[in-house]
Amino acid sequence: MNKLILTASALALGICAAAQAQQAPTTGTSASTPTTGDVSASTSGSATGTPDSVGVSGTGDARAANGGTATTEGSATFNQNTASQRTTATARDEDERARAMSRSRASKNGADTSHSMSIYKERGEKPVISREHEVTTPKEKAGATQP
Repeated sequence: MNKLILTASALALGICAAAQAQQAPTTGTSASTPTTGDVSASTSGSATGTPDSVGVSGTGDARAANGGTATTEGSATFNQNTASQRTTATARDEDERARAMSRSRASKNGADTSHSMSIYKERGEKPVISREHEVTTPKEKAGATQP
């Protein structure tokens, strides 16, 4: 039996406004669907904000076999005070669906957040859902960057 595997990958967006001598905490999450079936999807996202810079990054990977389809997409926006990113990976075939999403936001003066979620659904079965959420508060950021 021949198996055709379609793969789509995206390294979505790394942005950093300035180098920081002190080590700032990175807020990051990831989510992935089970890899036992013909489709799978995974994403990750991270955010780092300091009083001098903001940065975000995200990755996505989707795989589909046996004639399925796989897509990834990512986007980012930023200005002097905040940066945010979104990454989505989706894979499907006749009887399975997999989707993973990550969203991260960095701020110079506020909290840094990262959210990731994945959903895997096989026909006739309940969906398998996973979620991950992380926040770094301004107080935690200030304590980590003190000399």
